[in-house]
Amino acid sequence: MKRSAKLAVTAILCVAAIAILLFVVVARNGSSGSLKGLLQPSAPTQSAQPDLVSAKLAAPADNTIPKSFVLAKDSLSEYGEVKFDHDSHAFKQYSPDGKSVMGCVECHHTDQPKSALKPPLATSERDVTLTMEVFQKASQKVSECRACHFQDGNVPEGKTMPVSSKKELNNELAFHINCNTCHDAAFKLRPELKTKPGFATSKDCTVCHKAS
Repeated sequence: MKRSAKLAVTAILCVAAIAILLFVVVARNGSSGSLKGLLQPSAPTQSAQPDLVSAKLAAPADNTIPKSFVLAKDSLSEYGEVKFDHDSHAFKQYSPDGKSVMGCVECHHTDQPKSALKPPLATSERDVTLTMEVFQKASQKVSECRACHFQDGNVPEGKTMPVSSKKELNNELAFHINCNTCHDAAFKLRPELKTKPGFATSKDCTVCHKAS
């Protein structure tokens, strides 16, 4: 008799414990006192992980441009490197007469159609003339100067140095022709530029070059 009473008490305690456990679980799951929400399988939740494939396709190309960078890195010249303000040259009125913004192809001369090239230019790498709008929309990158104009003694195998007027247009000469021609033309039209900090002509080497 005592054994039966113990079994009954144990059964009651077990049932009570199960009831308490179910009450706690229901309360945590926000059910309104019923077990329907607990017993029925819940709908699968969407993962918080984004759709990486779609995100990659939708993401725009990183067509950002540094405001300034260094030309003539590891230069062989005794004059050292040149800090170039690309932001000013690309967006301000830096034409020789100071009245307009220069076109991208004034420097990036390979980024224009073959039909637009003028001697001694001979290489075209783009079917349309490069502009900021074209650059922002295109996946094609702009070639670096040293992709063609190599340093002396550092021409990659299978490549040749560009030549003009029987002179090899190495990296140093290409930079000087491009920069000096424009700066000298600007000085001729606007002599007052000589007083502007940072402005130099072909005779003012150390204004641009910072000896290392």
